[in-house]
Amino acid sequence: MLRSTCRLAALLPLGLTLLLTTAACTRTPNAAEVNGTDPAAGAVDPVSGDPIPGEQAEDTETVLALSGEGLRLVGDQTGSTTALEFGTDMDFVEGVVTNVLGTPLESGMNEECGAGPQMVTQWPGGLVLHAADGEFIGWSARPYTDANLTTMTGVGIGSTRGELESAYMVEVFESSLGTEFSAGDLSGILTADAPDALVEHLWAGTVCNFR
Repeated sequence: MLRSTCRLAALLPLGLTLLLTTAACTRTPNAAEVNGTDPAAGAVDPVSGDPIPGEQAEDTETVLALSGEGLRLVGDQTGSTTALEFGTDMDFVEGVVTNVLGTPLESGMNEECGAGPQMVTQWPGGLVLHAADGEFIGWSARPYTDANLTTMTGVGIGSTRGELESAYMVEVFESSLGTEFSAGDLSGILTADAPDALVEHLWAGTVCNFR
């Protein structure tokens, strides 16, 4: 889905440590131990008697996915996800995205946004993040954004209208921005109001569109 990667261990130590707990308990021997099998060898297929491989998958890298609620980090091996939701501290979000996509190309305050002043930061590949009062409030992807930066369903810049409509309930309408669409919490612009139209703009949350 996405090509930009980084070491997962470098990104998610805090989130993962919150999930770790320790406990002491009294353990009852299981059937495998009673029957003389080695529990360290893993489960055994009751039909063939062959060992069943345990869950060995371990994430080594992460990729970034677009979401109507913000962004998601996706583990490359397990597919596990961690949300970076709108309302999250922007310094934290910026640090995570920088680890994945590299140093931002530019960042600056836009005082003319209809929803109020926004800090707008753009990364290589075209992703733009929007912040206000120190919080992550939106993202936008423009025509030149890397087509590999997509939602979890694979929708991104350059996706067809058919691909969009197969993944979401879509409303298409004409606006001052062009052929606009709404797909749940996602919004965007199509190249035309036609079956073979392509997604050329995509955004979620609060962004700086001039209508």
